[in-house]
Amino acid sequence: MSTIFTSKAECRDCYKCIRYCPVKAIGLKEGQAWVVEEKCILCGKCIAVCPQQAKSTVSQVPLLEEFISNHERVIVSLAPSYLATSSFSSPWKLVAALKKAGVFRVEETLLGAKPVAMAYGKLMQENNTHTIITSCCPVTVNIIEKYFPSLLPSLSGLISPMVAHGKQLKAEWGENTKVVFVGPCFAKKDERELEDARPFIDVVLTFNELISFFTQKKIEPEELADQFPDEFMSEIHTFPLKQGILKAAGICDSLSAEVISVSGLRECMETFEALSKGQIKPRFIEALACPGGCIGGPAMDNNLTLPVRKARLYHFTNAPEFKREEEKREVEVNLKRKHTASQFKEVTPTEEEIRKVLALTGKFTPEDETNCGGCGYSSCREKAEAVCRGLAELEMCIPYMKNKAQSFSNAVVESTDNGIIVVDKDLIIQEFNPAADRMFNFKERLARGCKLDKFINAANFRRAWKTQNACSCQKLYKKLNLITRQTIYPLAKYGVVIGIFTDVTAEERRKSKFDSMRQEALTRASKVIREQMQIAQEIAGLLGESTSETKATLLELIEIMQEQEGNGYDTQN
Repeated sequence: MSTIFTSKAECRDCYKCIRYCPVKAIGLKEGQAWVVEEKCILCGKCIAVCPQQAKSTVSQVPLLEEFISNHERVIVSLAPSYLATSSFSSPWKLVAALKKAGVFRVEETLLGAKPVAMAYGKLMQENNTHTIITSCCPVTVNIIEKYFPSLLPSLSGLISPMVAHGKQLKAEWGENTKVVFVGPCFAKKDERELEDARPFIDVVLTFNELISFFTQKKIEPEELADQFPDEFMSEIHTFPLKQGILKAAGICDSLSAEVISVSGLRECMETFEALSKGQIKPRFIEALACPGGCIGGPAMDNNLTLPVRKARLYHFTNAPEFKREEEKREVEVNLKRKHTASQFKEVTPTEEEIRKVLALTGKFTPEDETNCGGCGYSSCREKAEAVCRGLAELEMCIPYMKNKAQSFSNAVVESTDNGIIVVDKDLIIQEFNPAADRMFNFKERLARGCKLDKFINAANFRRAWKTQNACSCQKLYKKLNLITRQTIYPLAKYGVVIGIFTDVTAEERRKSKFDSMRQEALTRASKVIREQMQIAQEIAGLLGESTSETKATLLELIEIMQEQEGNGYDTQN
């Protein structure tokens, strides 16, 4: 399982982890960053700089809780930088909180650092033939094993103070004792998995994780009385500082071209590069990956600057109550360890493959390579190599994506039939598209940089900027024989007003023609109706006279018939 992992839900495609990773051990796929484990040196930079806190390590706090709940004998080994890291008024509040949480014993890791430092002093005295590089820092060990395997013979075969102290504790208190190391280093989690360390260190926590543990347990260290570690050193408390190993080993006075002390990843990498090329030939190199030493570690629990942390360490080291005659630990342990070169071999793309990738992002010549660093890589070529290795994507190139988006936007604007005019707050024309030029004939009169009023009525633009409200209307431009439907809206953020014009001249003409035809049809229909009514009335008149005469004739006929009928029949007796 990877020591460092990425939460996909939180990763926001910012490339900051790539930018800060000294060995570019970050891959990107579909906008999501991931740690390339075989390249990673576990410096913790990506965790520290991620603005979304999308990168983290697997916490072993649950293991510590399990040990305590099972009433195991738990001994905590506190890295010497605890004097500088605590966000509490006193670093010994941490010790008190650990004891309250159920820890059996708390000791300083310096008890393991002392025999390691003495071993370095002995190596320095005995060696006159080759360079010795310290192996206390797991990050520098990772750098050499993965990126400078030719320097492995120079890497000292000594275990780190953490492992040395773990061995001492297991030897003194029994193999069933649970040893928990607490420090400012993520790489210690990976070191604990090594064959030389696994039997002696059961849990590795960072200072940040320890504070989280106290929070879960509802323990407030600040409310507790100070409590010193059960075993601590009155000397060599400068061990976590730059030159700290040299001082502890008694070789600080030898500081010269033969003895080099480097801290910080860049300084370490440059030193190893120079050493591998034979440009320098020192006898001893103290190499610490964090700037200023371990007090600059990525998992410190405060945001204090290095000078303040250093001052804090000196302050508590020199506290009168922190002085006592050292208890001599007679437990001797084997300090030897083995180093092996990483099997990781990075594929080197061909020049043709690199040029092909560069061409896909519009970089055909060296002059096209902006090397802006927006993608997180130091150069366009480095990023192209990462693409070839499957660790990066073309879309990470910001100038390329900007040009692509701009080209797409321009294509839409250029091809649309709608006229688009952009003016600034003073109504100076900034841009217009071909459709607007066809409507208002801008180009021939060099419209850019001129007042919009010179060409068309700009009242709607002026009103839109003043009110900061969009307006829509239909407008006739008689001189241009043009009718437009227009929407004018302000963009205060950019200090411009945009007008979108739709030519509706033909539509309005068709509408006007249709209205005329409809009016003419109505007129004709009205005339026909009037004429038909007149004819109907005349016909009705004639029909009325004829009907009247017929009625009179029929009535006369009925009367005659009735009279004849009466004379033909006698009804009396």
